[in-house]
Amino acid sequence: MKRLHAMFDRRAFGALALSLTLSAPIASSAATPTAPTTSTRFSAATVANLRARIAAILRAARGGELRGANVAFLAIDAKRGTLIDAVDPDGDFIPASTFKLVVGSASLDRFGPDERFVTTLSTDGARVGTALHGNLILRGGGDPTLDGKALREAARAIARTGITRVDGSLLLDDTAFRFPSNLYRPGWAWDDLTYGYGAPTSALSLDENALHITVAPGPHPGSAVVLSVSPETPSLQIDNRAITGSSEATDTIDAMRPWNDPNVVRIFGVIPQGASSPDRFRVAVENPQAFIGDAFLADLEANGIAVAAGMRTGALPPQATTIWQHRSAPLSTILARMWQPSDNFIAEMLFRHLGGARPERAWLRRVGVDPQTLTIVDGSGLSAYDRITPRALVRILQYDRAPQFKAIVEAALPLSGVRGTLKGRFADPVLRGNINAKTGSVNHVRTLAGYLFTQRHGTVTFALLVNNWMDSGPGAMKRLDVVRGAILRAIVTAP
Repeated sequence: MKRLHAMFDRRAFGALALSLTLSAPIASSAATPTAPTTSTRFSAATVANLRARIAAILRAARGGELRGANVAFLAIDAKRGTLIDAVDPDGDFIPASTFKLVVGSASLDRFGPDERFVTTLSTDGARVGTALHGNLILRGGGDPTLDGKALREAARAIARTGITRVDGSLLLDDTAFRFPSNLYRPGWAWDDLTYGYGAPTSALSLDENALHITVAPGPHPGSAVVLSVSPETPSLQIDNRAITGSSEATDTIDAMRPWNDPNVVRIFGVIPQGASSPDRFRVAVENPQAFIGDAFLADLEANGIAVAAGMRTGALPPQATTIWQHRSAPLSTILARMWQPSDNFIAEMLFRHLGGARPERAWLRRVGVDPQTLTIVDGSGLSAYDRITPRALVRILQYDRAPQFKAIVEAALPLSGVRGTLKGRFADPVLRGNINAKTGSVNHVRTLAGYLFTQRHGTVTFALLVNNWMDSGPGAMKRLDVVRGAILRAIVTAP
C-alpha cells in the first residue's frame, strides 16, 4: 500500500553551559535486565567527550541525511540529573507519536494501572415469556479495545435467558466521555481519515472503528481483484475499482473516501497477478454508532433474537437492569497496546477519558512541565498542530520513573530489536535491548524519546526530535537510523 506512515538546523546554542531546570529526579526501582546492577557517575571529562562526539555526528549529518532538517536533543543521567547534552532543548517541535507519552503517562497517573473500562448491556423492560417488553441498552464505557468477540458474548448472554424477541429498540449510549469532541481533531490530514489509524472515537466503539480489508489478485490480468471485508457492515459501502495487473505490474492498491460521500470507501489501483501475498489494510468507519449497532443486531439475529424497532441512540435510563457487562484489560496492558504499535485510536480514547487538553495541561504543570511550551490538540500526535519540547518529554519520562510507574512504563514501551515499533531497529549487539523508547513518524518528522540503558552509567533519559527531514528516496529511514544510532551508541558505551 502506498500510504504507510503511521499516523506524523536548529543550531545548538549554549549547549555546553546549559543547566536543566528539571526537578530532582526520582530514584528508580530495580534495574532492568540489560542495565548494570551498579553504575558510576558521568565524569566531566566523559560528558565533554560525548558532547564533542555528538556535535561531530550532527555536523556531518547536516551535510548529508539531515540537510535542512531541524534537530533537537536532550539527554540526562536519569538517576542523578547530570546533563549529558542539549541541542535546542526548548524548541517547539512536531512530536508525531512521541506525543502519546503525554496522554499515556497522564492517564496512568490519574487513573492508576488497574483502571478498566466497562461496557454494559441493560434493559428498561420486563420479560414476559420469551419476549422482552422494553429496550436493550448497550452503553459504552470508552473501552478502546472492545472487539467483536465481546459483542458476541453479549448476544449469547441474552439468548441464555430464553428471550427471542425484543419489542422495543436497541438503544446505543455513547455519553460516557466528559470531553465532547467532533469525530476528528483539528489538524488531521483529510487523506488520513480513510485509514484505520485515523478512525473517529466514541465512548461506544468496536474493533477500533475500522474494517479489515484484504485485496488479492483475480484469476487473470484485467479481472477484478478478490476483496474480503471483515466485519461486514451495511454502515459503510465498499466501492471496489481495483484490478489485477500483469505479474510485472507495480502494486498500487490504495483506498480513499470521496469527499462528498463519507459512507463510501473506494478501493482502487492494481495488484500484480501472482502476488506472493495479498494487500491488507484497515479503513475507518464514519459512523461508530451505526457500525457497532449493525454488528450487534446481526449477533442477536444469529442467536435467534429479533429486535422489533431497530436501533437508536440515547442515554441509559436510570432504572435499567444490567444483563451483561464486559471489563477491559487493565490500563497497564492497554498502555502497551498503545505505545508498542503506536496505536492512535487508543491514544485518542484516553485523551477523551482525561477530558481533553485542559486536564492534560493541569497534569503537566503538576509534574513540572510548563504547559505553555506545548500545543495540545489531540492525544495521538496525528495533528499537524501539536508541538512539544525535548525538555517536556524528558521531564515526563523522569516522572514515569517513580517506583509505582517505572516497571509498567518500561514494559509498555517499545524495546530496540525486541518489541513494538523498535523490534526491527537498532538491533546490533550494542543497542539491542538498550533503547526503551517511544517512536514518532509522520511526513518529514521522526522522533524518539525514552530511556537508554548504558554499559557503565545506568539509565539515561533522552529525547531526539527531527523535523523538516526530507524523508525521500530508498533507504532514507535506514540512513537516518545510522545517524541516530551513532548518537545513542556513543552514550551507551561511554567510559
